[in-house]
Amino acid sequence: MTDQQRKRRRSAHVSTLLVGGAAALMLSGCGGDDVQETEARIFPTVEACLVEFSQQECNSAFEQAKQLHLQSTPRFDTAAACEASMGNGACQPMVLSQPDGSLSNVFVPALMGFMLAKALQPPPQYGAGYIGAGGGYYYPRPIYIDRDGFMYSGRGSLGRAPVSRDSFTQGKTGFGMKTEVRGKSAQVGTTTKSTSRGGFGKSSARFGGGGS
Repeated sequence: MTDQQRKRRRSAHVSTLLVGGAAALMLSGCGGDDVQETEARIFPTVEACLVEFSQQECNSAFEQAKQLHLQSTPRFDTAAACEASMGNGACQPMVLSQPDGSLSNVFVPALMGFMLAKALQPPPQYGAGYIGAGGGYYYPRPIYIDRDGFMYSGRGSLGRAPVSRDSFTQGKTGFGMKTEVRGKSAQVGTTTKSTSRGGFGKSSARFGGGGS
């Protein structure tokens, strides 16, 4: 392996999804071509997460994934524009606080589940976005599925879901995928205030800043 290949390996990231089957998720970073492996699990609900993790761990993962979703997911000016990409009933409203103090309404894909990706090594400062579970450290990531059946976290594609969107959201367990896809890691903003109403896809939030 050349020095350039080693550098590329260090600059990329891969998550292997291991819920009900083997899979690989590639999240490229810094333009790297090669990957490193880490384990992850995908769940449609907190209840499904309880099969493998504790109530506290699942609740914490859901709350963090929900915040990340509202910060990093694509935003649309109208419900019609959002549903054209996501499908009927697959979007939710969000209120943005602008720098001048005014408010604006946008629409984002509804949160449909969350992923727990295992850290390659314990984080330097435990608790900075990670949870300790099952003898390891995991970082939560949100999941949503578009009208064509492709899964996303933020703006990064995870590949086609192995089950339909309805089957996933109504499921009681997690699942795995057997494909490898490459996507861009979503950049996360800063939440100033968030209010949850119900479960996945039933949240309203207010954020500082109006960037897309």
